[in-house]
Amino acid sequence: MPGIVLRISGLVLVLALTGCSGLTTREPEAVPAADAWILEGRIALRLEDEGWHAGVLWEQRPDTYYIRLQGPLGQGALELTGSAAGVVLERADGRVSQARDPDILLYQETGWQLPVSGLRHWVRGRPVPGLDARSRRDGQGRLAELHQAGWIIRYTDFFAAGALPRRIELANGGVRVKLLIDQWRRLPVGTDDEG
Repeated sequence: MPGIVLRISGLVLVLALTGCSGLTTREPEAVPAADAWILEGRIALRLEDEGWHAGVLWEQRPDTYYIRLQGPLGQGALELTGSAAGVVLERADGRVSQARDPDILLYQETGWQLPVSGLRHWVRGRPVPGLDARSRRDGQGRLAELHQAGWIIRYTDFFAAGALPRRIELANGGVRVKLLIDQWRRLPVGTDDEG
């Protein structure tokens, strides 16, 4: 039964992502400060014949982050709240788990291989500092492809204003991730206001 639900979810996601081009997106004013931004969008995760998709809200601050992933009609909702001290995962049913590493916690609790640690940088079209990387840029100097930490990250669309990515595809072995960003918002550095 879960396999059928995942396949149906995957089909819905493919249809949703192929029909996304007509959706209104809000152009960012400029590249958000390194550690003070919010993005909203949609994410699709595929491993062989199983898939999952969700809406994503990511709020990044200098010392903390908050990520909410929510499937269609609220199914599979979960929240990750993290800092240098570790990460807490909370499911819609109230179950709570915690660990030091968000990637490991997410995999242990859901089976999803989502590189949360690297995505903080990759979503902004930048490599993770301090890690070996190979990259290729497009004619406008924007990052077009990045190989880092075992992942291949391709940037297939950008917002017209500035160099912020709009569509990102990630691959690592049999794992495929697609991220469509609908909106970027800058956050003032040093505030604790929610979204």
